[in-house]
Amino acid sequence: MRLARASLFALLWLSASITSLASASEGRQPGRFPLSIIDNRAFVDVQVDAKGPFAFILDTGSSSSTISTALAEKLKLVPVGAGTGTGAGEQPLSFSNVHLNDLAVGSFSLGDLDIPAMDTTRLSRVIGFQHFDGVLGAELFRKYVVTLDAARKQVAIQDQDQFKPAADAIPVPFTLDENETPLVEASIDGTTALFQIDTGDRFSLTLFNGFWRSHQLDMKMGTTVEAMTGYGGGGPIRGIVGRPARFSIGNLAVPPPVTRLSLQAAGAFTRSDRAGSIGMGILKRFTVSFDYGHRVMWLSKSAGFDVPDRYDRSGMWLGLSPQGLRVIDVIANGPAAKAGVHDGDVVTKVGALPADANTLFAIRTLLEEPGISSVAVLVSRASGVQLTHVVLQDLISPQAALTGRSGTAAHI
Repeated sequence: MRLARASLFALLWLSASITSLASASEGRQPGRFPLSIIDNRAFVDVQVDAKGPFAFILDTGSSSSTISTALAEKLKLVPVGAGTGTGAGEQPLSFSNVHLNDLAVGSFSLGDLDIPAMDTTRLSRVIGFQHFDGVLGAELFRKYVVTLDAARKQVAIQDQDQFKPAADAIPVPFTLDENETPLVEASIDGTTALFQIDTGDRFSLTLFNGFWRSHQLDMKMGTTVEAMTGYGGGGPIRGIVGRPARFSIGNLAVPPPVTRLSLQAAGAFTRSDRAGSIGMGILKRFTVSFDYGHRVMWLSKSAGFDVPDRYDRSGMWLGLSPQGLRVIDVIANGPAAKAGVHDGDVVTKVGALPADANTLFAIRTLLEEPGISSVAVLVSRASGVQLTHVVLQDLISPQAALTGRSGTAAHI
């Protein structure tokens, strides 16, 4: 997410603050903290003005840390101006900036900051977050080395002069763009280009409009489907979803990832100076360390590195609703549509699982399982309750189907 500040003075003052704080923390031992991966987002507990803990996403794609308007109001944070920005959605963002006396993970402090307060209500409802209080962005990564170990559900934070990469870690050099987002070279089906590294991106791989169209990569994705693929700052994210035969970061080959070809007409995914975004769906396969000081990302393969990347097989997107789970999007001619499920329906049960905030992510996982042929879905409408059976199917090419694949494509 790219954010524009209201005051240049505030930026200069913040830079000076960070420099002075860095010198006071030399020699400190690394801090290790619990990490939760929810919807392919990396959450960590944060203290705001010595209060908390609060659930923040670790986001290399955000030029600034942010706080939810709900938490800002709860903590009675003082507004100090306003700003604008862009997110993955098509609509522009506007926000108030608020002043924090301190933002910290354990003893690792960012000092006092002026950061945007963002309304996350709609995003949380669509994605299914029960607790989403803010984002830790560029301020954290430029000051500390941050290591995400999704397999062990742990994040390590340490001062830059104390960091030593693991013996098996592979160095991937990067540059930083104007928003301090890392950019690396990667290759998709033989085409090498510049990709951003975005831990706030739920998808494995996103290709931006201009890049995939100019290289006709939609013709190299096997079976594809058009769908709502997420929700970001600025609204819903639509794309064509498929799977390339090959993808690598530098010389490091990655199992063929579920890939989103952006259909956005505006917003961050329309940038023409890069090919796309490498998100947490790929990064969680590694223990990944971000060393901004040396412009190096270190990757160590996790135990689950070779696990196939799966995608929804039901053709419907479920979000939170007071009555259960609301159907927010249905793929045309997909399994849910054929079973008579419509946008706006309220789902109260999927298989043996009651459909609510506590089971939403378990239901999404269930609907990705390749060994399940159909699932019972209980739908509540104004006309009454209806039981239907959704016959699941692979909406994109499974990883096993990629061997020897030709350049032809099919669209569901």
